[in-house]
Amino acid sequence: MGYAWGAGGRRHAGRVSMWRRPDGVPPGWRVVDFSGPGKSGRSYPCLGTRQMELLRLVLEARGIPHVVTGNGAQARAFVPAMFELAARSELAAVAAEKPVVRPRVPLRRNAHWAMLPLLAMIVLHGMRMGWWLSGTGLPSSAGWLDCGRLDVDLVRAGGWWRTVTSLTLHSDGLHLFSNVLFAAPFFAMLAQRIGLGMALFASLLAGALGNACDVLYRDPGYASIGASTAMFGVVGLLCADIVVRSPERGLRRLALPVAAGMGFLAMLGAEGQNIDYAAHVFGLACGFALGLPVGGCCLRGAPGWAAQLALGVSGVALVLACWMRAFNML
Repeated sequence: MGYAWGAGGRRHAGRVSMWRRPDGVPPGWRVVDFSGPGKSGRSYPCLGTRQMELLRLVLEARGIPHVVTGNGAQARAFVPAMFELAARSELAAVAAEKPVVRPRVPLRRNAHWAMLPLLAMIVLHGMRMGWWLSGTGLPSSAGWLDCGRLDVDLVRAGGWWRTVTSLTLHSDGLHLFSNVLFAAPFFAMLAQRIGLGMALFASLLAGALGNACDVLYRDPGYASIGASTAMFGVVGLLCADIVVRSPERGLRRLALPVAAGMGFLAMLGAEGQNIDYAAHVFGLACGFALGLPVGGCCLRGAPGWAAQLALGVSGVALVLACWMRAFNML
């Protein structure tokens, strides 16, 4: 049985290890901890280094005289008797504060499956360039380009399918693989958060909407190709999902995701020759706007496998239907 110092310097039995009052501590000073007011002399819990440092900071912030003795588990904090109640009240208030718990997003183990849409884009480019299946009646490379590129005049005349088909066309291998390498990590993260099927359908829709906005912005005679609009749509979707799941409130929850999206846009989407910077901006904005309701739907968990399959098949069907319409087959 050990002893603890109580009121007036008397000793009371306590269920703690034996200890002696440290030298240099004035008589009548009391030990304080995070146990709350009205518990003087009951126990002297072993405080960790971080707890003792927090205790010291609280007492210093409140201007309460104190003496800290010992190290590690033997560390103790003493305050004058007249400050004991105030010190314990302050420490109890700090101990009662609940830290902000950031909920963990349940991630799906589908990062490897997320590479399939990107692989399909490579296969489609190979078919167009004649890497394989050449001589099987497929249109020439120029034919694919004429039928599927984003031509402002033709889209305004009713060729709406070009907002989708242009996302699957690339000028050369460098253009293709730069988009694939840029999209791979972001699309994989998005698929892990909201599911592969929803990520595929939402990114296609964001890219198509971004191209539609680009058509409204550009002058007649303008034309472009490439999946970069959809790729920045993926970034916008990811930023919006982070905003929706953020525990912060008000404008603070927008700060980091929006800054990250604008940073990627500034670094990778606004420089270089033949870069359609406006399409990148529209893709990012449309992806973010679309990602807010999508993230809200996935807030309690991404849809199940049946819904993911339906959304994924719908995305593939949309691309095939647009190409069939481009080739006057639908």
